[in-house]
Amino acid sequence: MGKRIVASAIAVLLLAGCGLKIPAGYRPSDQAVPTVNLTEIAIADRQSPVEISGTTLEGNQLSTADFSGVIVVNAWASWCAPCRDEWPVLVSVADSYPSVNLLGINEADDLAAATQFVSEMGGNWKHLQDKDNSIALKTGVIAGNFLPGTIVLDNQHRIAAKFVGPVTESDLQRIVDQLLAE
Repeated sequence: MGKRIVASAIAVLLLAGCGLKIPAGYRPSDQAVPTVNLTEIAIADRQSPVEISGTTLEGNQLSTADFSGVIVVNAWASWCAPCRDEWPVLVSVADSYPSVNLLGINEADDLAAATQFVSEMGGNWKHLQDKDNSIALKTGVIAGNFLPGTIVLDNQHRIAAKFVGPVTESDLQRIVDQLLAE
């Protein structure tokens, strides 16, 4: 438990040293660290389809209803170190699975910082602005204020898997493969 506190403090100091401002509600704490990283939901247990909609970083309206097939929805922020670490996994999955849709949800971030982050980190998918967490909390993409968070929607747009914290490439690929085979 002490290691988590030290790691959280180091992360805050590193980000503060980079000149990034972390919103107060997102400051790491021992209570904010999730105990479960991946939850998979069996077909029979999946709930109603989820619709996620909002304004993109470019100012356009977008909804998951605009997509067909499997969707990986990832909540992130430019100031979130674990989000930066996981980003190459998302780029790899986007490149490896062209039939799978990715949708980012930018949390509590400055628009210019979010746009710069996407430009620097790469990837060619759309991102919604979620300055007050209303989209991510309503749809269950994040647990509390813990970032990053990811849900994977099946072909019917029902939640089939949920990641709290960074996704791993092997887990995300396995889930995507299962959903594509359904």
